Amino acid sequence: MVGASHTHQGGPVVEWSGDPENLVPNSSNPGLIKRLLETAPSADRNYLDMLAYKIASAIALADKRRVEAVCNVGLGREDKASFNRRFKMKNGRQMTHPGKGNSDIIEPAGPIDPDVGVIGTWSLNGEFLGCVVNFACHGTAMGGNGYSADWPYYLDKTIRSLMGEDSIVVFLNGACGDITQVNNLSLRAIEFGEAAARRVGQRVGAEVLKVLADANIEIGSGESKPIAASQKFLQLERRKVTPERLKWAYEIVDKKKPQEDYRWVFARDIILLSELNKIEPRVTCEIQAIQIGPAIFISNPTELFCQLGLEIKATSHFPYTFVVGLANGCIGYVPTGEAMGPLGGGYETRMGMHSFLVPTAGRDIVRASIKLIKQFTSGRVPEPKKVKEPGKPWDYGSVGPEEV
Repeated sequence: MVGASHTHQGGPVVEWSGDPENLVPNSSNPGLIKRLLETAPSADRNYLDMLAYKIASAIALADKRRVEAVCNVGLGREDKASFNRRFKMKNGRQMTHPGKGNSDIIEPAGPIDPDVGVIGTWSLNGEFLGCVVNFACHGTAMGGNGYSADWPYYLDKTIRSLMGEDSIVVFLNGACGDITQVNNLSLRAIEFGEAAARRVGQRVGAEVLKVLADANIEIGSGESKPIAASQKFLQLERRKVTPERLKWAYEIVDKKKPQEDYRWVFARDIILLSELNKIEPRVTCEIQAIQIGPAIFISNPTELFCQLGLEIKATSHFPYTFVVGLANGCIGYVPTGEAMGPLGGGYETRMGMHSFLVPTAGRDIVRASIKLIKQFTSGRVPEPKKVKEPGKPWDYGSVGPEEV
């Protein structure tokens, strides 16, 4: 499973319009499409080659260094580091990031997922080797142009500062499509930049340390079996661009410049999506499951809304179910049906290259995920070690009351 932490200051790995080499020649207006693609996010082929080499090297190195080990699974709770960024407004619609202190806010339009999933690993002599962490929150604390691991860097740093600098921390982001570090219901100012990234990473990391503290005293108390994996591939339809919408998009692109009107970006994407639909009306969505004893990781390549991830967890028969988003690909936002309805709206639902799947895609992913999980038999959750016989009173503690 290749899971992206989804930092907004990562390297150029996503091709906004699929394969440009196919899109331009097959277009009815290749000159315009080529010009629009020059303004769109694009992958750097040299960077991708380097990244693939680094990933493969890491896997080879991990295999070379593998040792016999024991695992413990645990679940923490952190409910003050992440927030739903979508809100129900007084006009009856939903809005993404309505602004701090906006008096038209009624309530959040969706939940958060406070689960901090942890699998800790130790060598047979009790040495901590590393852990896998699962938590749902966008990596958007660090903005602007630059490169940053965002808040997962401080997650890693927090854990290794106590558990050892040589320990390995693997982070898998959850269903974070509508989850961010910004609390729009608070007037607190510092929610972007280094301080904000540190805050989220330290809070989640501290919860991981609490889980590891409990797991550490139970090393060897249970078996992390069985180990199993499977996958399923869905064909999800892209949304169709109506002639009226396409006409609107061409008018915006012809009359405006990108810096003059925010709608220009949406118009560009509508045109690109219309051209891409002619070549590829459906996209492949890989649902993957990896089981480690009583825990199961269930992944998809989307920015899945949090509510959909919680539905997968609620239906799973596993004691520990960890939903992983943006894994093994990137096919955009997948909102709930409500968010895609007439009272929805907001950035994540607006048709474009960031959100192009049909409204039923979320339900299809949830159903496929649940069906795949049901193919597995959960491992046993280890019970804490218990004393063999009732304890005897402590000598100092059993003395009688003082005489006055």
